[in-house]
Order: sequence, then C-alpha cells, then structure tokens
Amino acid sequence: MELLYKKIIFDELEKLEITLSESINSDIELATEVSGHIVKSGGKRIRPAICILVAKTLGYSESDLIRLASSIELLHTATLIHDDVVDESLIRRGKESIQAKWDDAHGVLVGDFVYSKAFQLMASFDNPNIIRELANATNKISEGEVLQLSMKRQSNLSEEDYFNIIDRKTAELFKVSAVTAGILCECSQPELDSLNNFATSLGLAFQIQDDILDYYGQENLTGKKVGKDFEEGKFTLPIIVSLKTMNQTNKTRLLSLFKTRKIEHFAEIIALMESEKTTEQLKTIFTHHSDECINELEKLPHNQYRDALENIVRNLDSRLT
Repeated sequence: MELLYKKIIFDELEKLEITLSESINSDIELATEVSGHIVKSGGKRIRPAICILVAKTLGYSESDLIRLASSIELLHTATLIHDDVVDESLIRRGKESIQAKWDDAHGVLVGDFVYSKAFQLMASFDNPNIIRELANATNKISEGEVLQLSMKRQSNLSEEDYFNIIDRKTAELFKVSAVTAGILCECSQPELDSLNNFATSLGLAFQIQDDILDYYGQENLTGKKVGKDFEEGKFTLPIIVSLKTMNQTNKTRLLSLFKTRKIEHFAEIIALMESEKTTEQLKTIFTHHSDECINELEKLPHNQYRDALENIVRNLDSRLT
C-alpha cells in the first residue's frame, strides 16, 4: 500500500533526493561511491517525511525545510552504516551492505563521512536551537548504540532496558525530526510539546512493529528476512514479553534455544511464545503508543498534511492486523 505522504509531498521528496545526492559529493571518489551505495538505495524516507509534513501542517514552505530534512536523513543513514558494521549485517535496503560489499573499515570511515556531511548541513542554520536539538539527538542516538552494546552479552533484558534503548536509538530521531520542524515554524511551546510526544510515540511504535514483524512478519510483504534479530542474538520485545509470564521450564527452554541463534530452532521459539499469547500482549503495547500518536496529532491544525501524518500511524497498525 502506497503511503499517502508520498503523494502529498512528492515535490519535496524529489528535492530531498537531489539535496542528498549533492551533499555526499566529495573530491575523494571512494567516499562518494561508497556513501552513494546506501544513500541512493532509497528507503521509506520516513524521518525526513515527518519533518516536512510537520512543517507544512504548521504552514511553513521556505527552502530551509529541505536542508533540515536532508540533514536528518543523513544522520539516519550514518547510523545505519555503523549498525551494519556492529551487527555484521550483509543486507541493507535489499542490497549488499557497505560492510559486506567492501569491509568494516569502509563502513566505519564512510559512516563518519556521512555524519560529517549531516553536520555541515546542520551548521548552515542560523537558529541555534535547531543546531542544539540535532546535536543533542546525535549524542543520544550514540549513547543508545553503546547502551545496546553494553547489554548484548546479558542472558536477559528487562522491558525497561529495552525501552531505554529504543527511545534513544529509534524514537530520538523521530522526535528531533518533528521538533526541529516546529522550531523552524516558530510554533508555540504547547505545539512543540505535542510534536515531541507525537514523534516519540511514533518512534516507539515504529520500532515495536519492526521487532514484532521480525518474528511474525511475512517476508514477501515486509521485504525483510524473518528471524534476523534472533540470529543476531538481540533481545527484543517479543522475547521479553514472553519470558515475563512463562513458567520456569518453558523459560529455560526458550533461553536455551535463543542462545543457539540457529534458525532451525525458530519455529519452536514461536510455538513457546504463542503458548503465552504473546501476539496479543504485543498488540496491546503497540496500540498504546499508536493511540498516543493520534491523540497528540489532534492538537495540531487539521489539513491534508496532518492527515498524511495520521496515515503513517494507521499504516503501521494495518501491518500488524
């Protein structure tokens, strides 16, 4: 299903792609080639789309908007490149990851290069509040990566730890996409608060959905390999929720299977999780955050751009039904 925002802001997304391509140009041909491998590979562009839609919901239409949205997408791209190195991922957006096509060194250095290009765009804004928000978000995302790494060898992960990680790693960039757009529009503090709450809840819902689909999704619909988090040994919400109510025998068995990271055990893990009605519990948690998104959106001006933001939330929900 094509998302509404792709029609509503088609022209702006076209300008975004041009700015992204121009931003990664370098005198060092290798830097341009390797960064272009992922920057030009597409993706949903959901974070810059949120930035653009929020600004247009609030009546903004000046050229600074595309630069802001581009800096956000470059920040996101840099985190993906580094993630692929840490996770030893072979595929990114349906193509070989930089780490797989070249090597870890290329991934680390080109990730740094894309970060630097994001910072150059960030520094071009006259408003120090926008620069401050983007800089703080970059720091918080990095902390989330380190936090996840520090907990990687734990035998279990609490729900509180999980949300602390995804709040930093995922929700933070959603939040800064909306809040910096609000700052650009010089909106009121109550509107900024609503944007903060909306985008944070959306980021959490987005990551929860992604984690659910890793266990229960259909590859032909999602385009992502099912069981990837399991094979990487990542404790995500489906496992955490299951373990909370499981008896000791099943808990021991699930953790034993989880440690193997062997895909042939994946079906048994799903069966153990379903004995706890895990999907129902996960849907309840997801719905709480998606409902928060809609509630906060209703505080913003009602126009086609706000409708497109709501459509993003509704589309997330539809993929889990």
